[in-house]
Formats: sequence, structure tokens, C-alpha cells
Amino acid sequence: MIDVGSAGFNTTSSPLKLESNQNVLIDDECPGSSAMAPSIVDEKIGSTKCASEKFTSPVTLTTRLLAATGDWDSAEAQKPIVRTPFPETVRDRSPIIGLSSSTSLRTCFRIGEAVNQAHQTTKCDKEVFLELYARILHSERTRSQQQFTLCDMFHGKPPYIKATYSANLWESVQLFNYDSTRLLQQGRICRCMGKMRREGKEWIMTVLNIWEATWDDVRWVEGIVNS
Repeated sequence: MIDVGSAGFNTTSSPLKLESNQNVLIDDECPGSSAMAPSIVDEKIGSTKCASEKFTSPVTLTTRLLAATGDWDSAEAQKPIVRTPFPETVRDRSPIIGLSSSTSLRTCFRIGEAVNQAHQTTKCDKEVFLELYARILHSERTRSQQQFTLCDMFHGKPPYIKATYSANLWESVQLFNYDSTRLLQQGRICRCMGKMRREGKEWIMTVLNIWEATWDDVRWVEGIVNS
């Protein structure tokens, strides 16, 4: 009986050892233990490194302009138009009645094209009208005028063309009011007819008429020009 009691005493003394073992197990499983500390340090270092890297936003002026018409990933917006060379002017005495070389029309799908044609007209006395397809970068309207800043259809980079439309018909004609209101929105594609002049380092277009255009309109005119 004494031996059994001593054996029981020995078994009752073992919980101290088991408790210490349990503590070790608890320490191992505890998230705040030193065993887990290296991974926590690595996470902090990683987060610091990510925070120190410069963030580059995928949203640019070009993507905002393309998103305005919902074609930022369309094939039309990603394939710039390359038109055929402009035809030569007719002879001074054309056999066609009413056809003259003193006035010509240039259809342009790019801002750079329009600027180049306007620059060439300054070297001669001929009158050139431009049919330009572009995007609205900025627009504002008063009672008598609507001011535009036009950019390329395929990107938002310079050069830009400033345009003025002096037709205050939007107050009296509902259709003109609707058309001009649509062109107050950035990124809209427009078709404008007018003449260009240079003021300092800027090109100014006097708009004779302007409408909102779609890619169907652009491709239809491109088919005529490049046929």
C-alpha cells in the first residue's frame, strides 16, 4: 500500500511537468510567440517596401477621353487613321463650271494633319476650309459663343486647337441647344467645319458648323477619302 501510495504520489507530482509542457505547447501555438515573430517582421518589411514604391495610376487623360464614348478598348480607337495624300488642286480654268482652285476643302482625321494644312495655307493666298474630326478636350458656352479645345481622336496629347463657334442659336432653337449641350462633355467626338488662323503660338479655328460624330460617321467618311 505504501508502494502504491508512493507511486500515486509520483504521478501526482508529474502535473508540474505536464503543465510546463502545456505551456510550451501554448507558447508554440500563440500568434505572438517568438516562433511567429520572424513572419510578422517579414510582413511589416514587405508592407513598408510596397508603401515606398511609387504608385502609377492606369487612368490617364487618354483613357478618360476614350471612356467618355465607351471605346477605350475598341478597335477603332486603337487604330489611328492614315489617310491618302490630299488631291492636287484643279487648274485655274477648270472645264467644270463653278469649280475653282481658289477655294479648297481638306478633310482631316488627326490634329497634326489639320495644323499642317493650316500652316501650308499661310504660305499662299488660297482659301482653305477644314473638315476636322476630333475630340472635345474642353468646352464652355456663353450666350453668344461656345469655346472649344480640340484634341486628337486617338490620344489626349498636344497639339491642341482652340475653336470658337459664334452661333447663338441654342437659346431659340431646341435642336441647336441639344447639339451644343452634347459637345459640352469632355471626350465627345465632333465633326467641325471651319477656317484656321494662327495667333502667336496657338492655332485658332473659326467654326462655321459643328456636330457630334460617331465612329460610324468617321469610318464612312474615311471610306470616301481613301477610296
